[in-house]
Amino acid sequence: MTIRRRLSSAIRRRLSSAIRRFKADQRGNAAMVLAIAAVPMMLAAGAAIDFGRFSSVQTHLQASLDNGALAGAAAQDASNADREAYAQKLFLADMAQGPAAGMPVSYSFKVVGKDMIASASLDVPTTFMAVAGVSKMTAVGKNQVGIGQGKKAEIALVLDYSGSMGDAIKGQVKYVAMKNAANKLVTDLAKSNPTNVKFGLVPFSHHVYTTLPGSYVVGKSGTWTGCTQDRKYPYNLSDSTPTTDDASKWGQAIAPDHADWGCNGYKNDGNGYAKHGLVVRPLTDNFTSITTQLGSMTPYAYTHIALGVEFGYQLLSPNEPFAEGKPYSDTTTEKFMVVLTDGMQTEPAFGPSGRSVAQGEANLEKLCASAKSNKIHIVTMAFDIDDTTTRQRLQKCATDPGKDFFVLSDTADLAKAFESVKNAISDQVFLSK
Repeated sequence: MTIRRRLSSAIRRRLSSAIRRFKADQRGNAAMVLAIAAVPMMLAAGAAIDFGRFSSVQTHLQASLDNGALAGAAAQDASNADREAYAQKLFLADMAQGPAAGMPVSYSFKVVGKDMIASASLDVPTTFMAVAGVSKMTAVGKNQVGIGQGKKAEIALVLDYSGSMGDAIKGQVKYVAMKNAANKLVTDLAKSNPTNVKFGLVPFSHHVYTTLPGSYVVGKSGTWTGCTQDRKYPYNLSDSTPTTDDASKWGQAIAPDHADWGCNGYKNDGNGYAKHGLVVRPLTDNFTSITTQLGSMTPYAYTHIALGVEFGYQLLSPNEPFAEGKPYSDTTTEKFMVVLTDGMQTEPAFGPSGRSVAQGEANLEKLCASAKSNKIHIVTMAFDIDDTTTRQRLQKCATDPGKDFFVLSDTADLAKAFESVKNAISDQVFLSK
C-alpha cells in the first residue's frame, strides 16, 4: 500500500507540473494534452508489469522457504544443525530456479525448541516504477514448522496408463506430465525421509501385469507372471488372501481366446504390458527402481479403474500376496493411495451375476470404502475428465472429498496436485501438530 501511495503521489506531482507548463505555453495544445494523458497511462501499465513480476518472485520465495523448512523439520535422526543445513540447501536449490533465480536473498533457518523457524527476504528491482522513485520492492517469506514425529509412510501410486494417456493436452503429453509429477513426489519425499518412506506402483489399464505365487492364480503353481483382471465377486472387493477356492484367485478366464488373460491387449502384439513397462511394483525403499520405471512406462489398452484400486489396496495390505505393508494396527505407519485416471471405467468387472462396466463402477466405490475403513488415506485425481458421474465417484472415493480430490484441467494442475499431496503427507506423517 505504501508503494502505491508513493507511486500515486509521484504521478500527481509530475502531472501538476505538466499542467502548469501547459498553462504558461499554449503552443501545441493537442500534442501537450496527449503527452499529459500518456504519462499516467504508461506509468500505470508499467506498474502493473512490475507488480506482476514482484508477485511471481514473492510466490517463488515463499514456496522455496516452505519446501526447505518442511524438509529440514521432517529429516529423521538428524541434529538441529543438520536440519538447518539441509533446509538451507534445499531452499537455495529451489531459489536457483524460477523467477527469483540469481537475486541476492537473505534467509534464516533455526531450530528453536520443537520448531523449525524460517524466514527470507529479497529486493525485487523495478523497471517502470523507478521513474516514480520506487526502485525496488521487498519480498518477504516466513514459516514455522514442527519437528518430525518419526512416523513412516507407505504410498501406493495407482496410475492410469490406458491409451488416452498418450494424448496431448495444451501441448504436453498427459502421461509424461504424470511421470514428471510422480517422480518429483518420490524424489522429494525420499530425500527428506529415505528410511521412513516406501513407494509402490500400480500401472493399470484394462489389466495389470504382475508376479504372484502360482497358488493364488487359477490353475497355476510355482511363481506366475502375467496379466489379470479382477478376482471373482465378492473377493474383488477386499484385500483378503486367496484360498483354495478358485473364485478367490486371480487369473479368471474371461474369454476362451484369452488364455494369457489379456497380455496381448487390443493390439494382439504379444505381451503388450511387458513391452510398455507396465509392471506392478510392490512397496520398496529402492527409490531408483520406482523413478526408473516411471521413466520407462508408456500407455496401452483400455481403462479398469476398479482393478487399479484393487491392486493398490493389496500393495498396502499386510496380507499375502503382497505382504510388504505394515499391519493396519501399526500406529507408527500411515498408508496412502494416490489414484489418477483420465477416463471413465470402460472394462467390465465381476459382480454377483456376471460382468459389466456398471459393476466395475460399483466395485470401485466399495473398494474405496473398504480401504478407508482400514485407515488407508485415499487421494483421487480426475485428469481431463468431463464425465460428471465419474468425477463424483472419484470424489466420493477420496478420504476427504474437499481436500483429497483434484480436478485436473491441464498439466499445470497436475503438477500442483502432486505438490499438494507431497505437502499433505509431510504434514500428516513427518511433522508434529
